[in-house]
Amino acid sequence: MSTDLYVAARAREGRLLPDATVAILPDVAATDPLADEWRARAEACERLLRHLRALRRPLRIVELGCGNGWLAHRLSSVPGSEVLAADVNEVELDQARRVFAGRGTLRFAHHDMRDGTLPGPADVVVLASALQYLPDPAPLMAAWLDEIDPHGELHVLDTPIYTQGELAAARRRTRRHYTEIGVPEMAAAYHHHTWDTFARFHVDVLFRPDAATTRLRRRLTGAPVTPFPWLRIRRDAGR
Repeated sequence: MSTDLYVAARAREGRLLPDATVAILPDVAATDPLADEWRARAEACERLLRHLRALRRPLRIVELGCGNGWLAHRLSSVPGSEVLAADVNEVELDQARRVFAGRGTLRFAHHDMRDGTLPGPADVVVLASALQYLPDPAPLMAAWLDEIDPHGELHVLDTPIYTQGELAAARRRTRRHYTEIGVPEMAAAYHHHTWDTFARFHVDVLFRPDAATTRLRRRLTGAPVTPFPWLRIRRDAGR
């Protein structure tokens, strides 16, 4: 995928944000056109932070596909953490460095996750809204798991995962979306993964958007809830 094409799509979607906005993400004004999405992302972020803090040990955290760095910045609040965030997209990576420079042990690196390596040692690897830009992520995930600490974890969040029956409609929506915003070529670079993608791994589903309790809370409060599951794959759980 061309990074220029990706950046063009981000701009058309209104996702290239001013530095001042990036600095406070996921908090945005209630009038922001993507306010509901960011509220859902904030909730997903807080769940991940609670999990990592509960591990109660120093963590080397690597985020792959970090974009503008907002999540990496939040991850750096985990006590004892060292966060290395990486992306191949220099436009948002430069912004991340600019906005979050000097924030504790948070560092940024240019790195292409498609080569199957990590940019540094890791106890935890985080992929948030990243796997959909990889045509075949399973071999890459296996390679990353081989690199992390024996008791390490790989987390996937903010990523759509489909059943086989949902694929055709999802692909049509993607083609329509990118055509409507004027970058139809981007549809070929956006990949729709099913649960079969994770079949070779032992996966813990730590959050299910379709769980009864989640549906009930959404109905009672009207609060936006992330539509995406949260998956954990542990290296020592067997593959």
